[in-house]
Parts: sequence; C-alpha cells; structure tokens
Amino acid sequence: MPEDTPLYKYLPIESFLYLYEFNRINFTRITSWPDAYEGARYEFLKKAKKDKQFSEKGKNDFFGSCWSLQTEEICLYDRSEDHEMALKELRKNGSASMWDSYCRNGGVRIKTTLGKLNKIITNGTNDAQVYRGKVYYEPVNSWNKTIKTYDVVSALFMKRISFRHEAEYRYIIVPNSPIEESIIPLKTGNLYDFIDEILVAPAIPSKKWVSRTIYNICVGISCHPDCHGINHKNGNQFCRVSPLYGVISGTVGYYDMG
Repeated sequence: MPEDTPLYKYLPIESFLYLYEFNRINFTRITSWPDAYEGARYEFLKKAKKDKQFSEKGKNDFFGSCWSLQTEEICLYDRSEDHEMALKELRKNGSASMWDSYCRNGGVRIKTTLGKLNKIITNGTNDAQVYRGKVYYEPVNSWNKTIKTYDVVSALFMKRISFRHEAEYRYIIVPNSPIEESIIPLKTGNLYDFIDEILVAPAIPSKKWVSRTIYNICVGISCHPDCHGINHKNGNQFCRVSPLYGVISGTVGYYDMG
C-alpha cells in the first residue's frame, strides 16, 4: 500500500488524553483485547510453539495496534458514483458503529498515514519483529473448521465477518526480549505533524460539554509554527465535530448543539 494511504483510529476520551499528554501511541497485548477469538480460532499459540521463529514465545509476547482504512465494499453499490458518495459520508461523519464501540462517552477519530506510522514503529522497535497488513474477515461458520493460513502470524490478521465495518489495518509487534509492561508506548513526535485531521465524536445531548471541551483541546494542537491559521492543515480544517447527529458550529468557544 502507498505510504500516503490514510489510516484512522477511534480513541475514547482517556486514550485521547493520554496521546495528548504524552505524545505516544500504545501497542497492547493481544490477550487484553475484548474479542476472545483473536488468534484463538487457529489455536495460535500451539502452532506458534511448533514454529522455530516463535517457539520460545508465550501469550504475552504479542502486542498490537488496530487502525481503520474507513473503506466501504464497492460490491454493495450499483454505481461507482454511489460508492464514492458513501466513502465521502463515512469519512466526513465517521462510522456510527465505531463511535458506539469505542467512543460511547465521547472521544475522537484521528487521521494519519501509513508512512507516518511505519516511521514511528521503525524508530521505536529496534529489538522487535513487526508485522502489518489488512485484516481478512471470515464468515462465522468457518470458525469451527480448520483453515490453513500462509504462516503462523496470518492467524492474527483474521476476524469474524461481524467486525467487517472496522475495515481494519493492523500492526503486530513481537519483542525479541520479554518485557514486563502490558503496553509498548511509541513516541509520535509533535502531534500536529503526526495527525492530519481530528474528528470529534458526535455530540450527545446530555453531554454537549464533552464535545466542546475536546474540540477546544484539539484546536489548541493546531497552534503550531507551520500552521497557516488556527485549526487548519494542508488547506483543510484540522479539527471538526462529527455532524452525524446534527450540525454543530465549528466556532471555538461556542457551539450551536440544539
């Protein structure tokens, strides 16, 4: 995939504030992920033990970070024009399913590029093996059968069809030496350089102040020497509030949230 391929990540409030405060993206142990079927479908660790490359690895030696391509299957549309309109809407508003899954109490969707992520991973993982790629989605019935994969790691890039809306692009890090921590934090550098766009979760009527506060924080990130005007980057608005549930004013300090 080209280095300028956009990648998106939905972050709940706590994760966004961690990124804002420490300028770090966390890779977490895959054993801590909520979907208990991650890797288990192929009895991943049993196969890994038989592989010379992973024979000395345990369940806590695999860390991952999940991103979204925010794509839509073209086969769902009769016309290419309709497919393009669907993509525009998805990228403008964000995914309702993803907002509900990851930002139910507020949060953001950040946008960066494949090249930028590859760079920070290369700079921060000298003593590790790194795997990356698109996730493949399988029909649920096949999860009770044995399907051969290209290699052991391929099992970590497969999910059930129920998660297809995530259009996931995944990174897996396997440290060469065991680590005690449950996360691997990688430095992003300046957030304005790393992030190309921030979309704030749609405002919930009972928590309008959450969207307002996050928006103001994000606009503050754009106060950068290379920024030609606050809240702009590359000729576009740097931070917006998702209009999924209604139009919201982009004026700093004031929101017409109904």
